[in-house]
Amino acid sequence: MGLASTTVKHLLLLLNFVFAVLGLVLIAFGIFFLISAAENAVSIGENVAGGLIIGLGAVILVIAVFGCLAAIHESPVRLLIYVGVVVVLILTQLLFLSMASHGTKDGLSGSINEGFDRLWEAERNESGALAYYENWLHCCGVNSSEDYWIIHHAIPSSCCLDNKCVDSTSVYKVGCKAEFVEYLDDKLLVFKIVCWLLIIGEAVGAVFGWLLYSSVKNQSRRNNAVWM
Repeated sequence: MGLASTTVKHLLLLLNFVFAVLGLVLIAFGIFFLISAAENAVSIGENVAGGLIIGLGAVILVIAVFGCLAAIHESPVRLLIYVGVVVVLILTQLLFLSMASHGTKDGLSGSINEGFDRLWEAERNESGALAYYENWLHCCGVNSSEDYWIIHHAIPSSCCLDNKCVDSTSVYKVGCKAEFVEYLDDKLLVFKIVCWLLIIGEAVGAVFGWLLYSSVKNQSRRNNAVWM
């Protein structure tokens, strides 16, 4: 093999090593999401996001290891499979990015809406179900502080600055669902950045994989021609 093919092989190995590291980063980040979700009274999206991120990280890690083995053994079949799988992976990550960018606006997989619906039902039966989120996110009710007026409940102290409802100006006006969506969007920013880095790198890796595949096939044809 020529110097150019050797360089491509080494670059492909380096890229897949980076992919493996980023895959581990995604797995760790997904675990962090699940740990955060464990603190919630009900599931409101973090466990769904955490599971998806861990799954994606694991897939990326497996593909990166497969890509390294394909490059080391210079197997045309493995290299071709690697290129095809990476293209599918890029499309999957674009779908995940779309979910991360827009999914939370409508409730990530329905979990946010359903979770807050259950919390509100619990709040109507026994005051205090939303207190954790109201204190944490500085919000009031599910959609706004008016939720309590609608069900003829007094505004709880958790809806007020320093837990003291002195007057209307001390009451948090924004609902907890909107505040939680904003919090989740900020938290998913790391995922989006890592995903875009992976997509760019994977596109380059697919090109290098195809170049190495073509080089190996050409070398195989030349060897066969010599023996003939």
